[in-house]
Amino acid sequence: MPVLQTSPRRSKLLVMKHVGLILSLLAGASLFAFGAVELPAAEDNSCGMPSALYERVDGVLSAPQKLNYTGTLLVEYGGDREFIAVRSDSAVTSFRRLSRQAGDAPRPISPLPVMQRGPCGLVQSYGLMVEAGAGAVAGRSTYRMTARPKDTLRLAYVMDIDAELHMPLRVLTASPEGQILEHYEFADVSFEERLETEELVAPADVAGYRLAAIPPGFTLVSEGSKPADFLVLSDGLASVSVFIENQPRSLPSGEGIALRGATLTYTRGTANDRLITVLGEIPVPTARLLADAVRLREDG
Repeated sequence: MPVLQTSPRRSKLLVMKHVGLILSLLAGASLFAFGAVELPAAEDNSCGMPSALYERVDGVLSAPQKLNYTGTLLVEYGGDREFIAVRSDSAVTSFRRLSRQAGDAPRPISPLPVMQRGPCGLVQSYGLMVEAGAGAVAGRSTYRMTARPKDTLRLAYVMDIDAELHMPLRVLTASPEGQILEHYEFADVSFEERLETEELVAPADVAGYRLAAIPPGFTLVSEGSKPADFLVLSDGLASVSVFIENQPRSLPSGEGIALRGATLTYTRGTANDRLITVLGEIPVPTARLLADAVRLREDG
């Protein structure tokens, strides 16, 4: 398969073409915001983690189930910066850009890592460390949690966590080589206890495609076929979505890569006239592995 040279112009066109579809799917799946995914109940510390570390990590994992929040995020990536108003209410999180320039290409927002696995699940893929905070964030005391990947399939995170409520207030995302890709920080934030609400069960929807293999540490957490086939995976910190749709005739086969901050958009045209788009906070090799693994569901 020919590989297309990745130019800024082509990458921007690819991102602009698919961002409407991607954002609509993410809005439906609600996977790029705290509180959007049901988290597992606290598990026993059966993986040998020090009890103090286990309790801190478990606190961070369970906090989104208990709290709503409203605030303003400062986002920095690739030399750019913007302010985003964010509001989380039950399972719905909304975003509003406060400093976006007219004509700017919209950008998928993933302000904080999605945490879905218990501490023992995370420690399989990340080296976890907790230490004293580097100072207050949004006027709140913090401690620091670092998640260093154990392989090259994922990114690294440095998070300053609210010392009382265990919600991340500042997040740095770095490449496996240590390059800072993205910085999110609350400029101001307020929290309130989340009231128990009746759980909404979405109608069952199965994608027409499957993955022949899943990269180590990732699990399939969601899938569907409307408005296009999609598969969503997570390793507990990072989420990645795989979209499969008909390939426009104007778009040649090959691959395109666009990186904005820590968010990678990887596209590949296939021989059977399908276009695969992989979107998430992952390195390029992980996106290629996922694209390689896409199969029709009825195939053996």
